Amino acid sequence: MSEKREHNLGKKIKSSFQSRKFKGGAYATIISSVVIVIVLLINLFVQELGIKKDLTADGKYSLTEETKDFIKNINHNITIYYLVESGGEIDEFKRIVDNYDNLNSKVSVKYKDPVQYPKFATQYVEDEIGAQSFLVVNEDTNVAKYIPYQNLFDYEINSSTYQYDVTGLKVEEQIDAAISFVTNEDLPTVYTLTGHGEASVTSYLSGLYKDNNITATEFSSLTAQSVPEDCDVLLINMPQYDLTEEETAFLKDYLAKGGDAIFFVDYVTNSLPNVVSLLNYYGVDVVDGLVVEGDSQYTISSRYPTLLVPKISSHEFVKNIKDKKYIVVPVGSGLAIRNDLRDTIETNTILKTSDKAYSKINVNSTVAEKEENDIPGTFILGLEVKEAVGEKETRIAVYTGKAFLEDQYLKTTSFGNADLIINTINAMSGQENALSIRSTSLDEPMVSMNTAQKDRIGLVTVVLLPLFFLATGITVVVRRRRK
Repeated sequence: MSEKREHNLGKKIKSSFQSRKFKGGAYATIISSVVIVIVLLINLFVQELGIKKDLTADGKYSLTEETKDFIKNINHNITIYYLVESGGEIDEFKRIVDNYDNLNSKVSVKYKDPVQYPKFATQYVEDEIGAQSFLVVNEDTNVAKYIPYQNLFDYEINSSTYQYDVTGLKVEEQIDAAISFVTNEDLPTVYTLTGHGEASVTSYLSGLYKDNNITATEFSSLTAQSVPEDCDVLLINMPQYDLTEEETAFLKDYLAKGGDAIFFVDYVTNSLPNVVSLLNYYGVDVVDGLVVEGDSQYTISSRYPTLLVPKISSHEFVKNIKDKKYIVVPVGSGLAIRNDLRDTIETNTILKTSDKAYSKINVNSTVAEKEENDIPGTFILGLEVKEAVGEKETRIAVYTGKAFLEDQYLKTTSFGNADLIINTINAMSGQENALSIRSTSLDEPMVSMNTAQKDRIGLVTVVLLPLFFLATGITVVVRRRRK
């Protein structure tokens, strides 16, 4: 009896190995094993070849298209030295800098150990050299620029700990600026007008100038007789007190000789007749009041209708901003082009509101809605004026926004305010190949949506989808009951 049981058990075991279920399972196991082996072999092969792919959502470790185009057009022999002890490379630094090695045969990346070669960099620069830094050298001219470790990050003060937190990576930005520095003999100089209650240049904006090889200094027209000769661009940043007749005359003379200027204006500007006369001479009117946007698609939030997100036109000042970033115009006044333009003047609109905007005459009003005396839009929020002057050309950019150049709007990487001011300066000063690359945020990217987009998504997820599932459920129940 026991022999028969053993025979039947053996027969069952044997038949189980021959069953369709076992064969299917065995086949699946073999396929899975083969796939795992193939994946392992591919990983080993890719690792051996040093192939890497940046899969981060915002391309943290890839170069921007602007940088790629810039490097491909370099005609000098450039060497980028990563100064680091062998084996101590920071992976993020290495992954970014290695991208420069494959774009142009004239641009190369080399690693140099500052411990093993402590005096290597001193043949090019006088800076105190540290590890985890970069040195960019123009081998044709021997001009070099050193980038210390601390300049490769963005920092912000943590309001809880009062310590500086690292918030962004600036490797690409700093290397691009260094290459631009060593290949460019004529770097721009910006003079900022002072003495009339102008908004001060913040430390972040000063750093932005430095990172982009822009020399910036202050200039008081109260004590000077003329604009300095080496001024490429004059910045007039929201004066709160008027110019004198003498100041107005020599600023007008500077512009009439082909000088370039950037004006930032606000709702105070129209109370300054000499400033207004200077703008009027070049065909620009400042509209009374401050702009309120009636279309929430063009604001940061429907709760803040004076934090404007304008439409961006095609223009060289916004070449790397349009369709990529927002520009925020906080508490701005409207601009308009005068009807009595001289034939020699050309104007180009850069930023504008929707046709639902209006200018609130009473800037102290607590009512956001349009009132009887308010002026209906559309309004210009940024424009360029050009006028030929013999062989030269006067270029004036006029932007509006009370806090346009404050840190909170310059630092935010999804905003294009910093790019706009740097682009404007570079274009006016003839820096055709200059870049405006911002730091890469180390935070996980968040989806940015305007109010209308939020409302549409809310409608779909909160109303339409539940209704769809409810209708589907009712349909299924009704059909089952009928059966």
